[in-house]
Parts: sequence; structure tokens; C-alpha cells
Amino acid sequence: MLIWVLLLAWIGSVVIVVRSFPRATKVRRRLQTLSFMIIPWGLAILSGPFVIDHHAVGTHIRERMMIGQYAAIALLCFIAAVGIVRAHGARLCAWAIGVANIIPVFLLVSVSVIILDPGS
Repeated sequence: MLIWVLLLAWIGSVVIVVRSFPRATKVRRRLQTLSFMIIPWGLAILSGPFVIDHHAVGTHIRERMMIGQYAAIALLCFIAAVGIVRAHGARLCAWAIGVANIIPVFLLVSVSVIILDPGS
């Protein structure tokens, strides 16, 4: 049930991004801060079990991988907050871009943490 709610929220946020994307070039430049959202995506993917063989490493490396996963979601929330503050005239679009990125990263981090620590 939760996955359907998240899917609908993600689809809704993508629709809001498309409908509220600013037309003025001056306002579009204020959305450039949100381009840094690629960093948490990379951190979540590169420090996760889909890239690193978590069976071949010790528990201390797995703990660092989980810290990297949690850091990715925290960094994404921080970048989204900074992007929303900086996007004068395009805050709705910035908010929707943030939500559209937070939902899949949340799911990626959740799956990665469950793979790394099945008892969590």
C-alpha cells in the first residue's frame, strides 16, 4: 500500500514540475542549485550493495555503507531545502523537484539498508 502512495506522490510531483516549470530564463537560473542532487544519487548508488559486494566485506565496511546510505538521504534533503530557498519565483517547481527526487532515493536507501542488514 505504501509503495502505491509513494508512486502516486511521485507521479503528482512530476506533473507539478512539468506544469510549474518557469518560463523566464532569469528564474530558471535560480533552479541550478537543484542540479547538485546528482551527488546524493551517486552516493546512494556507489556506496550501496548494488555496486559493492557486501558479502565479501566485513561488518565495519557494511556499517560504513549504511552510513553512506543515510548520509545520501540527509544530503538530498539539505540540497532540496537550499534549492527551495534559492528559487525565488519558482518555489513550487523546486519543491516538486525535491519531492520527485526524495521519493526514489528514499526507496533506494530503504532497499539498500534492508539488503545490508536484513534484520533492520
